[in-house]
Amino acid sequence: MSVSRNSIMTIIRQNNGVNVDEIAKEMQLAPATVRRHLDILERDGLVDHSEVRKPTGRPQYSFHLTEKGHDSVPKDYSRLLNELVFELKNIPANELSSRSGGDVLRDSLTLIGEKRAVQYRQGRGPVEAVTAAFEEGGYDPIVQTSEEGLKIRVTNCPYRRASIDDEIICTVDRSMVTSLLGKDIEHSVEMSPESNECVYTLAATHLVKIDSTALGS
Repeated sequence: MSVSRNSIMTIIRQNNGVNVDEIAKEMQLAPATVRRHLDILERDGLVDHSEVRKPTGRPQYSFHLTEKGHDSVPKDYSRLLNELVFELKNIPANELSSRSGGDVLRDSLTLIGEKRAVQYRQGRGPVEAVTAAFEEGGYDPIVQTSEEGLKIRVTNCPYRRASIDDEIICTVDRSMVTSLLGKDIEHSVEMSPESNECVYTLAATHLVKIDSTALGS
C-alpha cells in the first residue's frame, strides 16, 4: 500500500471519520487526489463512507474504516495471551471451586493490568506511564491535556473486535489506567463499524493531585 493511502487510513482512524476536505487539508493534497486514494481504499474493502446531510448545499461524505481496515493495522495479541496463560496456570485449585469462568477471567485481567502499571510506573509520572504503556503496546494513543484535564483517545485497540462482543477484555487496560491515574478516571467505549471510540478522561481537579506536571504547573 502506498504511503499516502496508509496516511489517509491513519487520519480516518484517529479522527473517527472525516471528509475529503479535512483529509486534503491535513495531508496538503488536492481533494481530487484524496478522492482517488479513497476510491482505491473503498475498492479494497478497507474504507467505507456514510452520507452527512446539511441544511443547504450538497451532501458530504464521512469516511470510516471497515473492520477489514481496522484489522489491517498491526496489533499485538501475543503479549496479553502470554500474560493470561501465566495467571490462569498459577491460580490455586482451591480458589476455582466457587468462582465462575467470568469471575476468574476478570480477576486475571485485573491482575495483569495492575502488574503492567507497576512495570511502567518505574521512573515515570502517572500520565507518562500510561502513555508509554499504550505506545509500546501499539495502541496509537492521542494524549491531550487542557484546563479541563486529561483526555486519552486509544485509536488502535488491539482487542477492538473482541470488545464489540464483550467489554470484559477492556478490564486489563482499565485496571492499568486506574492503578496509575486513580479511581476518578472515566472510561467510555463505543466500538462499531462506524465508530472507534475508546476514551479515558480525568478532570483537572483530580489530575493535579496525582500528576502536578501533567498540566505544566
